[in-house]
Amino acid sequence: MQEATQAIVIGAEEDPTQVRSLIVVPIRLGKEIKGVISAQSYRPNAYREEDRESLEMLATQTAIALENNSLFSKVQEMAMTDSLTNIFNRRRFFELADAEFERSHRYQHPLSIIMMDIDHFKRVNDSHGHAVGDIVLKQVAAICKSSLRTVDIFARYGGEEFVVMLPETNAEEASYTAERMRSLVARTPISLGDKSIQVTLSFGVVELDESCKNIEELLDRSDQALYASKHNGRNRVSIWQKKTE
Repeated sequence: MQEATQAIVIGAEEDPTQVRSLIVVPIRLGKEIKGVISAQSYRPNAYREEDRESLEMLATQTAIALENNSLFSKVQEMAMTDSLTNIFNRRRFFELADAEFERSHRYQHPLSIIMMDIDHFKRVNDSHGHAVGDIVLKQVAAICKSSLRTVDIFARYGGEEFVVMLPETNAEEASYTAERMRSLVARTPISLGDKSIQVTLSFGVVELDESCKNIEELLDRSDQALYASKHNGRNRVSIWQKKTE
């Protein structure tokens, strides 16, 4: 326990609001000091050793509470995030997308979805191994995320498939975004240390309309558009249209 030190009092001695006694103890998390807790009095020599011990106990309890809150936040983040790519997982996507779908549907605001898939991803795993496949997934996710807005909901949908929900965005605008991601991924080598490989993505774009009743139907339409891109040669963007049903 540290010894008390004398403080220099600045101000008029006769001022009744002048602080004349002060205790300050640190809030420690491991070796880091996250803050302090202090108590003050207008009376000189107002505090005794047991007062400081009480304040130190309060600081310890505060540190424990802060650490627990930090751990809770990390657990929550892990529950929402895909551990490999560090973007939203499928579960979190549906939580956010359902709410955005209802808002857009109710107020008739534009809303679009982009579904994307890494072309010939099985060949990557078969030729280079699953560790390289993981690197590809991480780097593709990072490249795509750099092209999106903070309001866009970007998630790993499953395997090598990703999905983006774009609020306040029509199909034409979403197709521009998809094309930007397609082009960026196609011209960016995936670094593997001493070598690199190239991958491409195929995209399906759909815009919410009055005939679409739920998020699952909207996703199914984007998946149909993605299939059209795959069927027509891959490494391209397709927009869902009723004639493709």
